[in-house]
Amino acid sequence: MWRHREDTTKPVLTGEKQIQSAHGRREDFQLPETAVLLYMSGLDYIREQYKIELITKRFPRFLNACPVWRIQGEKDICLLDGGRGAPMAADTLEILRALGVRNVVSVGLMGGFARDIHVGDVIIPNRAYVEEGTSLHYYESIEYSEPDTALFQQLADYIPNHKTAPIVSMDAIYRQTFYKEALWRQKGCVGVDMETSALYSVGKYLELHVASVSMVSDRHPVSEADETWEWGMTKELRQKMLRQVIDVALSL
Repeated sequence: MWRHREDTTKPVLTGEKQIQSAHGRREDFQLPETAVLLYMSGLDYIREQYKIELITKRFPRFLNACPVWRIQGEKDICLLDGGRGAPMAADTLEILRALGVRNVVSVGLMGGFARDIHVGDVIIPNRAYVEEGTSLHYYESIEYSEPDTALFQQLADYIPNHKTAPIVSMDAIYRQTFYKEALWRQKGCVGVDMETSALYSVGKYLELHVASVSMVSDRHPVSEADETWEWGMTKELRQKMLRQVIDVALSL
């Protein structure tokens, strides 16, 4: 664990300082209170389905600035690429909070490793076990993180035919061994991604309302005797989930 109880010093860099820095290249813009983070492709489809406008070409996070879009509805939301992995997830949340965002919904993909999980299943994780390093800089000790209760319930009420289950988030793609996935199943986990546990833990730390929705893009073999891993995501499955998540975000 890397957060020290005796450490009362301030961070060298904060979200506010990053925005104001030469690296952040501060622009004058405002963000809606709700943001949707994309951990999957689909912006072209979103442009076809919604009234969308560019807020800024450069979201001023530390890692890999990106465009931010506004989707107009009863309550406007902003939309941006969430990044890749837990460090970028935390970076994104810190900057969103500094720019006034309070509600965050992430939408992405996960690898399924439970026997009753299939490609195309929509999972709303009610718990994410921490096997990424970012959360351990925000908490002295943390086994798992959880979504904001109210936002989680709104997603669960709105999105039909979803499954609620724990998942695990980890950093090392090529160390998802059969042994480890068996241990994860014992905890009730049905899949793995790289960001959700950090989104939940850092979101709570920053007093943001954060929840995630993931679609099973591929199913891992449960044992070494099973068929090998295979990608199974389709454009139609991706578009259906995007539509559901954006519609519920617009209603917040």
